[in-house]
Amino acid sequence: MESNAPTLGFLLHEVARLLRRRFEQNARDSGLTRSQWQVLAYLANNEGINQCGLADLLEIEPITLGRIIDKLQTRGLIERRPDPSDRRAWLLHLTSAARPKLSQLRRLGEVTRGEALAEVPEADTERLLKTLQTLKANLTDACDAQVAESKRVNHG
Repeated sequence: MESNAPTLGFLLHEVARLLRRRFEQNARDSGLTRSQWQVLAYLANNEGINQCGLADLLEIEPITLGRIIDKLQTRGLIERRPDPSDRRAWLLHLTSAARPKLSQLRRLGEVTRGEALAEVPEADTERLLKTLQTLKANLTDACDAQVAESKRVNHG
């Protein structure tokens, strides 16, 4: 490997940045921002979650998420429902109006993925996805082990 070749971390960062940028270009006329699309996508997979839980998944501050949710609620795409076990919390749900938007999101994602994977053989795409899943699992395990070790050291 050349010494000036990008390292794994830099290359992954650049590819992720370019995927986000291209998705934003493809979604320009959708009426939603990438952040709003991301909230809808995560909520579709975690319906009924509270705002703090969703903020954790998205790795953003709850106040930032609150502003995005306010805009999506105003557009009739998300609704807040009282949490029966905590009267201070709200559970987030998609509305029926969000379903066509999610279909649009999937189509935009497919277009963007198709552009990114153009001329990449199917076998290489499958190998890439498996490798990325392994990297994610390895890093998740390493992070979890670090947290567990830190708790053990700090709490005896």
